Amino acid sequence: MIDYRTWEAEEFLADESFRQWVLGLSPEATAFWEHWLDQNPDRMSVVNQARELVRALRDYYRDDATDERLTHELDRLMHRVAERGETPVVSLRSRFGWRWSVAASVLLLVSISAWFYFRSAQTPPVDSYRQLTTATPVALLEKINGGNTPVNLLLSDGSVVTLGKNSRLSYPKQFDGTSRTVYLSGEAFFDVVKNPAKPFLIYANTTVTKVLGTSFLVRAYGNEADVRVMVKTGRVSVYAQQDYEKAQQTGIRNVRGVILTPNQQMTYHLADKHLEKALVEEPAALMADRTNREQTFDNTPVAQVLAATERTYGVKLLYDEEALSACAVNLTFTNENLLERLDVICQTIGASYEIVDGQIVITGQGCQ
Repeated sequence: MIDYRTWEAEEFLADESFRQWVLGLSPEATAFWEHWLDQNPDRMSVVNQARELVRALRDYYRDDATDERLTHELDRLMHRVAERGETPVVSLRSRFGWRWSVAASVLLLVSISAWFYFRSAQTPPVDSYRQLTTATPVALLEKINGGNTPVNLLLSDGSVVTLGKNSRLSYPKQFDGTSRTVYLSGEAFFDVVKNPAKPFLIYANTTVTKVLGTSFLVRAYGNEADVRVMVKTGRVSVYAQQDYEKAQQTGIRNVRGVILTPNQQMTYHLADKHLEKALVEEPAALMADRTNREQTFDNTPVAQVLAATERTYGVKLLYDEEALSACAVNLTFTNENLLERLDVICQTIGASYEIVDGQIVITGQGCQ
């Protein structure tokens, strides 16, 4: 049995099964390594280094990857090694192809190692969203908004996510365990249902945003130099991902981060890994297309109230309109989230609701 726990990045790089997992070439390899990583979370940093190297090699030789091209590029890198007085390690050749072994040795010893250092210090890591969603042992669904208008998404706990243009969110079908974890690439406005026993976590471009229940915006596009979190209601904690995961692994309670309250924002500068807290200059900056949630209903048929709720949150409500046709309500909503509104509506008319496959089913006997 191979003891992978003792391996360093270059040894993972040399393993064919590991490379197949990183590049998505083998379901068997994916199942094995995701299970192994779930059992060995303390090796995440080494595994991430090796994954970066695998993807760098793939990207480096993907275009015009002929034998002549590969030979030329490797000779050029080897010449740079010789100029620096380094001796490339070639013992990995016996384990797989010579191009991989020589390239890996060169990358690990000289030029690419330095390149990785400066790139990680100055720019976002290569597709951190893809890395995170690939590594998680939990099966995820993904919502992609490729259009120019926001798209609303209802999560299994009743939280609503308004996904901005050119953005994507990965999330589990059901939130199990001790937290509600999602992964964001791009921009999204979150209206999170309060649950102190199960915090809501958003991983976005080397940051982790933690909330118990509130509404806020996260902007974390992969091609931008900063990550921003802006709070509308409630309380939000933001951490550098590295600090947060280290605290989780070691049990440290005092994690370096920023706590935000309404009208405050956090900017995480990826270049120097610095969290900066400030006031929101313009409230509209949270999201210009955000729906106005302040609504008043005066002796209004409940079907109209539910229809307005559908439009506000972009979610589907299933109910018997004929059975509820005699129900009229007097209600005023301000900053209540979706489930809080449904609680009020259902209590008023003696109904109940449940969330089923991204839809909300309302059941009631009607009104006399």
